[in-house]
Amino acid sequence: FQVFEVDATGVRFAFHRRCDNYCVDGGGEEDRLERVIAALDGIDTVLVAKIGDCPREGLAAAGITALDSWAQDYIEPAISTLYRERMAQKQAITA
Repeated sequence: FQVFEVDATGVRFAFHRRCDNYCVDGGGEEDRLERVIAALDGIDTVLVAKIGDCPREGLAAAGITALDSWAQDYIEPAISTLYRERMAQKQAITA
């Protein structure tokens, strides 16, 4: 996983988090999903190109949102767009 930091000043690559792939040859393993979730500790959102119901639900149960809205976009603009959307939502809630 590529981990990025984002704030009002921009998007910055922070570091990699490595773990085994969840899906191998079209099927996933529960113990692999647990390792993926452990590797994502402290991460609240992952941008994905494709994800099945089981891993999406497992991530959600761990408090991690999986989004495929920007699957074909470059990562930095996608993260920037997500950040702006979330900031707008927070402002709407507090207004």
